[in-house]
Formats: sequence, structure tokens, C-alpha cells
Amino acid sequence: MAWSGKDVHEWHKRISYQVAVYALLKTAIEVEILLSSERHYSDSSPVSDILTPKIDVVGEYIESQLNTRHSELVEWFRVVELPRIAGFFIPLLRKWSMEYAGSGVAGMVVAIGCCAAVTKLGYGRVKCPFFAFSIEDVMVELMDLSHSLVSVERLHNLATEAGFEMDFLSHFGRKVLLSNKSEEVEFWIGLAHEKLSTAFHKESVIPGKENFHDKVEADTLATLGLFAYLGRRTRLFLSRMGIKDLDELVQDFLSYLECGSLFIRPEFSSIAVYQHFMEVVTDEIGWLDFYAACPPKRSQERRKSKLHAIQAEKEIALSAVFTVCYDVFSGFAHFSRSTQQSLDTDLLDFLLHSQSLLTICLEDYWAAYDKSSELLKSTETGARRTTSFVGSIVATKLSVTMEAQQEPSTLTTSEDYQNYKPQHRLKLRKDPSSPGTETINSVEEGSATKSRHLHRNLVKKYSNKLVSTSSDVWMGTQLLFIDIMTAVELLLKQLRGDKVTRRERSKLKRTLNDITSLIPVTILMLLPVSAVGHAAMLAAIKKYIPGLIPSPYSSERLDVVKQLERIKKMEVRTRSNLEDPSSRIT
Repeated sequence: MAWSGKDVHEWHKRISYQVAVYALLKTAIEVEILLSSERHYSDSSPVSDILTPKIDVVGEYIESQLNTRHSELVEWFRVVELPRIAGFFIPLLRKWSMEYAGSGVAGMVVAIGCCAAVTKLGYGRVKCPFFAFSIEDVMVELMDLSHSLVSVERLHNLATEAGFEMDFLSHFGRKVLLSNKSEEVEFWIGLAHEKLSTAFHKESVIPGKENFHDKVEADTLATLGLFAYLGRRTRLFLSRMGIKDLDELVQDFLSYLECGSLFIRPEFSSIAVYQHFMEVVTDEIGWLDFYAACPPKRSQERRKSKLHAIQAEKEIALSAVFTVCYDVFSGFAHFSRSTQQSLDTDLLDFLLHSQSLLTICLEDYWAAYDKSSELLKSTETGARRTTSFVGSIVATKLSVTMEAQQEPSTLTTSEDYQNYKPQHRLKLRKDPSSPGTETINSVEEGSATKSRHLHRNLVKKYSNKLVSTSSDVWMGTQLLFIDIMTAVELLLKQLRGDKVTRRERSKLKRTLNDITSLIPVTILMLLPVSAVGHAAMLAAIKKYIPGLIPSPYSSERLDVVKQLERIKKMEVRTRSNLEDPSSRIT
């Protein structure tokens, strides 16, 4: 019987893969035991303790299949075939482990690499119940154990050399801000910045420029991309939490964080250019999840707490947002200072604007608790810390006066807040001549007014819904047109024989899927119903069959366009104007 995985019979293929995986993981255990004995460790091996119970299940599964074919196959497998297969892996893994000698976790790195190879092989080929649920858990357990023995930076280098960097990033990228060690936060910010800078150095996101050979230019885009990604993640987090009624100042801060880069790079005002820019950013650092420690509430829990804790839930979410944003800004300040990264004036201005908006948001947030002197005291301390963290960058990079640091330019919306008028309450006039009639007339007038008020609210609600849906459809159509034009350019590029990158192939595939899924939606939209009916159908599809909606019409991509439109309406003002009481939102 051959174990190469090339047998004609399906049963032979399946069991050959299972035996190869079983022998590989068993050899990884033996290599770790050998390395542990050479380092004079205790008899117990962490890899053996974690992997042995798992692969024993696989061994029993293989033997049960062989036994159903012929009882003598089990003995033959144990004595002859398994040692022969393991003989292929032992020299390879021993040589591999020598490359990580001295790291203290060589055996674990080899075991994690073997597990990563198994996951790439795929459950469909192995078809063993163990691999569907356990192999990822084993990798996570081994990586956490390795992290307890070596620094995260050293472990990342080993993971990169061993070929499981993406598994490493996917796991630890969710724990970036959970560490109390400032050097780890600085490492993650630096790693994300390095990956973005490398990507922008190789690939141009601005029309007319082939690539950015200037490292400073690539670093500037990397910094803008990092904070744009932070803004995007923050927006998505608040959306998952169901937080929609944000204050104008918070919306200004998040919009500027995500799309403020167009003030430095006016080319980003184009939806196509900005979309390409963010695609590069998310492809490179999509593993970075700042809010993994803040899972959204389940819908059942939300319904139970709707009447009592929505405001408290909003305050908790905003507290998490401000904490994460402060940690990222602080981590970037440490990274910039330690690497002596050069910041141009425009980029520094962007950081100062973001910092000043964050400071004002924090002040307004904590102002809700001004009845508690203790909370006010901690607020002032937090505000002072927040105000100073970008100042540390300034002190390192440019000779800027303290007066300029205390009065950075900042943002306010150009909308006129003075147009807001509170609704007037209904006042009933009394008729002194008839107390009884007065009561009846008041009740009738109140009932009629209430009915008219409800009718107006209903009409207004559906009108707003219709306008919003129509606007979304128009924006989605624009995005789809941009995607189609980009796909045509990529197809022409392929026809010319030019190389198409992985990112471009993914974009082309997405556009083709969008065009395919657009057909049934278009048929539904052509049904002879009212505009309100079309809006209701579209809303129902988004809620119950989101996979049927082409990606240009998804809320995730539409929200990006809305953020761009919002940032275009914002204007830069001085800090003194922002601090003017007449310009503040009360």
C-alpha cells in the first residue's frame, strides 16, 4: 500500500493523508522530547503533554479503518509502515530544529510549524474528526506557552522563519492592547507600520506614481494608514455595539481619524484612490484587532437591557474607544521616538489635530461625571496624559514652542448648530367660564394633536427611510461602476501579459461575484411596487440574506463613502476657535 496521497482509490488517498499527518506530529513530539533531554529538562515535554492525547485519537481512528479491511493490516502498520514514514520526517525535523537552537522554544516552534502545515493541507483531504476542532486549539496553546518563555518579538522572528507568521499574527493580533508591557505595544505598532511602509514602497496607491522609492514618503503613508485603520476599526466596533447616536465631537474625531489623510494627500478625496489605499492597509494589517477584548453584546442580552442600560452601554463602549485610541497614540509616540522616525510638518499637523480632538472628546465624556470630585480628579490626570503624548513626538522631531503645542489646529464641522430648536410643548388655553367644558376640550384637543403628531412622525420616518435608501443605492451604484472599471483595467493588464498581484486577483474575483449577485437583486427591484416597497425589500435582503447584496451596496463600504463625504465638509480651525464656548456643543 502506498502512502504518497496519489493513489487512485479514494479510501487509499484519505488514509494515506491521515497516516502522513499522524507520523509528522508523532515525530514532532519525539524531536521535542530529544531537545528537552539535551537541555536537561524534566521528563515531561509540553509538546508531548498537549499533542499526545490528540494524535492518539487519530492513531485509533486509522487502526479502526485498517482493521475493517483486514485485521493483519494493523500490526503491519505499527511495525513496518509507520517507522518507515517517520524515517522521512526525523532527519528533516532535527535539522529544522537546529536552526532555532538556543531560542529555548525550538521544539515548540517545530511542533507549531507542523501543525500549521496540517492546517494548510486542509480538513477536506484528511477527513478526520480531530482536525476539524483541535488542530487550531493546539497551535494556540503552543503559541501561548512559547510566549511565556520568550519575548513576543523573538517569537515573531521564529514564526516568520518557520513559516507560520500569519497564524502567529492572527492569534496575537487580538491581544495587542491587552499587555501591560509598553514595549510589546510599541513592538506591535512598529510591526504594523513596517508592513504598511513596505507595501507602499512596492505598490503605488496614488495615480501617476509607480511606487514610493522615497522611504519618508512610504513611512508617511504608513502612518496615515495605521490611524485610518484605527478609525475604521473603531467605527465598526461602535456599529457592532449598536451605538449610533454619537455626539458631533466624537463623530468629528472618528471621521478625521479615518479619512483625515485627504488633507495631506488630496488625491484621497477620490473614492477609487481612497478605496485602493484602504484595501492595501486592511490586507497588510487586517490581523490587528484593537477591540477583540470588547465583544459585542448578543441581541438577546441587548433586548433585555434595552429599557435600562442603553446609555450605560454607550458610556462603556466610548470608554473602551478612548482607551484604545490613547494606547495606540501613545504606542506610536514611543515607537517614533525609539526609531527616530522623521515626521514631516503635514503629518505632524494631522497627529496634533487628532490628539486635540481626542482630548476634547475625553473632556466632554468625563464632564458627565462632574458631580463626583474623585472622577473629576482622575479626568484631569487623564487629560494631561493625553495632551502630552503627541508632544513627546514633537520634542523628538521638531523644535516647536510650547505655545504652539498648547494651541494646535483642530477640527470642527462647518454645520451651523444654531439652527437647532427644541420642540415646543403643547399648551392648552383655559376657558374660565366653564371648568367642565375646559377639561373636555383640553382632552379632545390633546387627542387630536397627538394623532396628528403621530401621523407626521410616521410620514417623516418613511420619508427619511426612502431618502436614505435611495442615497445608499446611488452611492452603491457609483462604487460598483468604479469596481467594474478597475476590473476592466485588470483584465486588459492580463491580456497584455503583465503580472497581476494577489490583491488584484482578489479584487477581480470580488467584482465578478458582485455582478453575479446583482442579477437577482435587480430582478426584485424591477417588480411593480412602490418606492417604499423597494426600500422595504432591500432592507429585508440586507437583514436576512446579506450574502445576496453586492459588496458595493454593503453598509461597510457605504459607511466609508459617508465618512469621506463628512470629512470633505469639515474645515480646519485654530484651537482657540474650537475652545470658544459659542462654538462648543452643549
